[in-house]
Amino acid sequence: MVATVLAAILQGAVAVLALTRTADFLADGLKSYVREEDGAVILRMVGALGVLIFCMEWVVMALAFVLRYYAYIHDGAGTSAAAAKVQPEGQYAGDWQPFHV
Repeated sequence: MVATVLAAILQGAVAVLALTRTADFLADGLKSYVREEDGAVILRMVGALGVLIFCMEWVVMALAFVLRYYAYIHDGAGTSAAAAKVQPEGQYAGDWQPFHV
């Protein structure tokens, strides 16, 4: 999950750079067969798509965290995990035999 977070942060940074510094990307000696106006449109579209994917990744990671936390707190029966692990003393005390001789 740490790698996913770092990748999302780097992807978001590149997307913001592509959106905000389009002219610098095109002016830094990029030799291309695409006209400068078309290159600016392409870079802005790529930046917008990168920002959209960045936001979707964070929504999915937040949802996964909430669902995992909810599963940790509540087991399938709807009781808390801490209460499910501790059994009352008298419920199975007579049935349990640690050594079978």
